Amino acid sequence: MKKSYLIRFAILGLVLSWLFLVGCGESRQPYAGIYRSAEPFAGKGHIDLELKENGEATWKMPESGKSIKFKWRVEEGRLWFYTKEGGIIILTPSDGGQKLSADMTGQWNPSCPKDSCVLFERQKGGGS
Repeated sequence: MKKSYLIRFAILGLVLSWLFLVGCGESRQPYAGIYRSAEPFAGKGHIDLELKENGEATWKMPESGKSIKFKWRVEEGRLWFYTKEGGIIILTPSDGGQKLSADMTGQWNPSCPKDSCVLFERQKGGGS
């Protein structure tokens, strides 16, 4: 009987620790909003990006009608996007979160390579 209580207590402790760690990321609030690519992407038009404070994001290509859903978080001053397939895209904010640059190389680079970078600009009425 005593072992049962110890096991339950240990499980509860692990669950609470996990919940604490998951909630420890940096605030999403400064970056939540609507962004648009500064230039057309890959000859297929502009990209619209909506970042919600709850960690959901939508990447839309209005001309083609396609959209992709992401989960996102802020860590070490960068925005980390996670796809359902397991891919990660790292965006670097600048100008107080008014601009985001996305490295599309599939590798992390200290600065976004010009030919593989998508620059997003916050739209009016698009958050902070």
